[in-house]
Amino acid sequence: MNSSRTRLLITDADYSKLRKLRNILLKNAYEVFVADSADKFLFLLRSYRFDLILLDLSIPDINALELVDSFNDGDLYTAIVSTGDAANYDVGVETVRRGAFDFLTKPYEADVLLQLIQSALDNSVQIKQDKMFSAGIEPASDIYQFMVENSQDIQYALNDEGRFTYINKRVETLLGYQRSELIGKHYSEIIYEDDLERAKYRLHDNSRNGLAPQSLELRFKYKDNKEKPRYFDVKSTSVPYTLNREGDNTSNEQHATPKGVTLFAIARDVSERKKIERIVERKASHDHLTGLPNKTLFYDRFKLAIARANRNKETFAVMFLDLDDFKTINDIYGHRVGDKVLRAMSTRMQKCLRESDTLARFGGDEFTLLLPQVKNLQEVTLVAEKLTTAISKSFSVGGKNQQLSVSIGIAIYPRDGVTRESLVHRADQAMYQVKNERKNGYRFSQAPVK
Repeated sequence: MNSSRTRLLITDADYSKLRKLRNILLKNAYEVFVADSADKFLFLLRSYRFDLILLDLSIPDINALELVDSFNDGDLYTAIVSTGDAANYDVGVETVRRGAFDFLTKPYEADVLLQLIQSALDNSVQIKQDKMFSAGIEPASDIYQFMVENSQDIQYALNDEGRFTYINKRVETLLGYQRSELIGKHYSEIIYEDDLERAKYRLHDNSRNGLAPQSLELRFKYKDNKEKPRYFDVKSTSVPYTLNREGDNTSNEQHATPKGVTLFAIARDVSERKKIERIVERKASHDHLTGLPNKTLFYDRFKLAIARANRNKETFAVMFLDLDDFKTINDIYGHRVGDKVLRAMSTRMQKCLRESDTLARFGGDEFTLLLPQVKNLQEVTLVAEKLTTAISKSFSVGGKNQQLSVSIGIAIYPRDGVTRESLVHRADQAMYQVKNERKNGYRFSQAPVK
């Protein structure tokens, strides 16, 4: 086997997926070793040196964090990309924090993996070159230029006015700009408007701190705004210099003009990672079936509502809602149809509400509703009537018209309680009173059934 080829060690607990992945990588001219267990992985690690490791966090008995630390300490220039599902997310993020190149969430497309592998390998070469420079070993300039030009990251230089003096060709594929049209332009040309202030502050901060490296997450605009902005992790270093009277760089301060600054930066595209983070965050705060906020997010907003009401001497309402006889739908038509009905009822309820209101799925066919900044009880009553009317409209299931109703309990802050627990409890009690008496209606915690 040709040892000059890039050598990869790929791991996955599912051997069938591992074989498919191996075949894809072999077609891309990599030398590939595979491991689906800790024993195989450790044996290969002791026997060979690898350019990149694809580390599956779901394989038992592999301490991913210790492994990343050991490679950082060993100065082996091996790139690591960790993979896993949502359950491995926290460990995956920690591997990146400790030095892994990236964390890839399963399932992933082959094209995404191939691009990520190439970026990780490029980054590993960059690290090796940086260490060579710091050790006083300077590589041939044409090799360095080739590496910069073919980097998977956008690399650029700015003068002390913030104008581009150099940018590599990666900007063309990621953002659609021609390099020639950016040279001489201010960096604000590509920065998303909402991020400009942070970018300006950091650039000036770099100028003051000389060689101190900086890191910042920014959004870059696609040319002519044809696509959404992309997220980049921008690492930059500013290098001060002086000019002699002829305008050349010099260290002779006697003949030097005032100091200027060149800023060098590497911008790594992290849009895919941000997308994954948003998905994970949404899964943690929203109900997977209806897309509504879940208990966790509802309680967070409840806390904010109490703080705001205390500060501004306001009133807000809490409702507890339960669909009447929903179990019948599940029993007759099955849970798949029942899930569709729940989604439909959620949509109906949302259409009755303001943007500032929070409707959450509490579990099963139970929902909670937070109505901040209510002026009077009539306003709350109007919402309750809209909800009962919306839910009671018929719908078709299996060619037959069906109908549901809803029982609603209502508690008012601060009249019925000043804590989340007391208000939800009072609303829940009022809802059960409606359900026990007649269903299909609403009741205030301290008022008769309407």
